[in-house]
Amino acid sequence: MRLKQNYNSILGLLGISLFCSSIVQAVEPQLIKMSDSELSEINGQALMSLSYLAPQDTNNPMKNIQGANNIGFYKLGLEGELELNANIRNLQLGCGGANGVGACDIDIKNLSLSGLPDSYDANGAPVFNNGRASTSGKITNPFMEFAISNPNSASLREVKGLRFSAEKIQALLSAGLDNNPVASTTDGIQRLSGFMQIAGTSGTAKTQETKFGLASKEPGAGVNDQQLQGYADLHVCALFCILPIADTNIRFVSRTGSDSTGITVPSVSANFNLDPFVVNGVRKTDAEIYNIKTRLDSIPIAANGAAAYPSSMFANDQLRVDLFCDAPGKSYGCGLVTALKPNAKFKMAEGSAIQNLNLKIDFVQSLSMFHNIPLTGTGGYLSMQRMALIWPGAKVDSADSLLTNLSSMSEKTDVAQPGWWMSFNDPVQLGKLNVTQPIVLDNGTLKQVAQRVTETLLTLGPNTPKAEANGLGELISLLADQPLSSKIVADLNSSTLNNPVYLKLQNQQLTNQAVKSNCYGGLKFC
Repeated sequence: MRLKQNYNSILGLLGISLFCSSIVQAVEPQLIKMSDSELSEINGQALMSLSYLAPQDTNNPMKNIQGANNIGFYKLGLEGELELNANIRNLQLGCGGANGVGACDIDIKNLSLSGLPDSYDANGAPVFNNGRASTSGKITNPFMEFAISNPNSASLREVKGLRFSAEKIQALLSAGLDNNPVASTTDGIQRLSGFMQIAGTSGTAKTQETKFGLASKEPGAGVNDQQLQGYADLHVCALFCILPIADTNIRFVSRTGSDSTGITVPSVSANFNLDPFVVNGVRKTDAEIYNIKTRLDSIPIAANGAAAYPSSMFANDQLRVDLFCDAPGKSYGCGLVTALKPNAKFKMAEGSAIQNLNLKIDFVQSLSMFHNIPLTGTGGYLSMQRMALIWPGAKVDSADSLLTNLSSMSEKTDVAQPGWWMSFNDPVQLGKLNVTQPIVLDNGTLKQVAQRVTETLLTLGPNTPKAEANGLGELISLLADQPLSSKIVADLNSSTLNNPVYLKLQNQQLTNQAVKSNCYGGLKFC
């Protein structure tokens, strides 16, 4: 009887199973075609991902760091592409507290994020065909990440840092409203704690016309800072040069006062190449770029036949020079000349020039004067940490890869410091840096030029200046204090190649940093 009941039960279960199977097959869902409008009414949720990087994982950048090799990283990501156009009037992070009143880790005024420009104009400034506000930056796979110490211990684990990032960002980030000729204390980047690589680029600059060879009125300047001296080949004769009076090498020393009116140094252009550099530090206000090399091929110091440098530009130029008979080489009649004429007026003859002047430039630029930061690479991040950290994927310079102490690493490695930190993974392409305002050659620069010119002119050779008073008329003119004239070409390549003239530039307005509004209706900011 029990066997029969079990048998009937088994048959019953099989029957129910077959019945259910037939029902399932009968109601199997089918794909339904939907229109775009119907699809737009459907709500969904993006795919989230979670990953973990253990302290001793080979890809963990902290695994070999002394005293900090117990950091694990938990990453929560959104697998998708976000489009964003945003304006932030005042971004201030990490203000007060340990930083003191008014000091922030990050302080940026009038920050905008948009899509990349359609093109760039001749100056390198961004161009948007339909207005910047109509574009959006693209953020691919955004994520947030936690740095946890002792992640395997429930009693000891502790959050050491948090960062927000993305695998890729295509956007234009700009800071500030206007590209002003001076640094601003109320606009643009005021302070930045972070890491930013700047790609190598080139640029042009133009010097401001000035006078050379005079006593400078700048504070601390010496009376003879711009004094020139050198050797000249002097030939004086009378009676149709039948009667030679002097054929001598003579040393001259210019006076920076008296009736010297100086030498005009016209405005000239110079091209320069900027090697890649890094902005790395806590609460930075400036970018420092050192050891920029360039060369001024030719600086006319007299008319040279070109329309840009007419004789009228140099018409009032002259130097009073004292004459001495201690030059090497020939000396016939030198004593007679200096007895009759111990000093003379001197003018640069046509074609005079300073050639091949090598310069070494240090460039200190306020961050408030950098406005446009195009992001075209693997993104960047914004983080906050209680201790110095290298986040996964951050830039580690090859020279620092084997170091075990974060404080020993160079500025080329992205070590996020305690507090808020903003970092950009790929080098930022600033574009061609054309300096808007003429560069003033101050007394310190002109003093160095005078020293190099003097070194060149105190060497007798093919370029030794020649001065002549041929015939009775020219002799009388010389004695009557009319200016001597000689062509001087000072080739400074050898004297400045290994010892270039030093020039410091600071806070120069750059043409490619013009700011484009991210608003409709002609508003500067919204």
